[in-house]
Amino acid sequence: MTRLVAKLKTSRTAYKLEVKGKLALSYTARQLPKGEGLRNGDLATGDDGHVYEIVAQPEKLLHIECPAPREAAIVGYVLGNGHVPAQFGKGFVRIVHVPELEQAFPSLGVKVSQVEAPFEPDLGQAHHHHHHHGHEHDHDHDHDHDHGHDHHHGHKHD
Repeated sequence: MTRLVAKLKTSRTAYKLEVKGKLALSYTARQLPKGEGLRNGDLATGDDGHVYEIVAQPEKLLHIECPAPREAAIVGYVLGNGHVPAQFGKGFVRIVHVPELEQAFPSLGVKVSQVEAPFEPDLGQAHHHHHHHGHEHDHDHDHDHDHGHDHHHGHKHD
């Protein structure tokens, strides 16, 4: 199978692009090696040199109902705490099927059902998992403290 290499950053009409075909892919298969995600309708190049149109393939999802702020807060807390990619709609959230969450939400008073649909998570959330939970740095913190005047110590330095 063709491995996707890069997303094309140009419009379809900017050049006379020859689109080889459409690739129907699940959400995880639409993630490029450098972490960028492909969305339904995007164009991408394959390792074979051809251009492909991406089609978001229907997959098993959890449809989580959020009719009121209480449910929205519970769902937001649980999904955010687990860094779970989510697709938001009016009164609902969809995530890739996770059996543990399917069982947990009803016990928290939140309705959940399974649906088969393309998964297009909102990319405004932390889609690039670059979470740094610590304070290690690869650079030193030495600073030159020139205060604009000489420091006299009462003796000379050679």
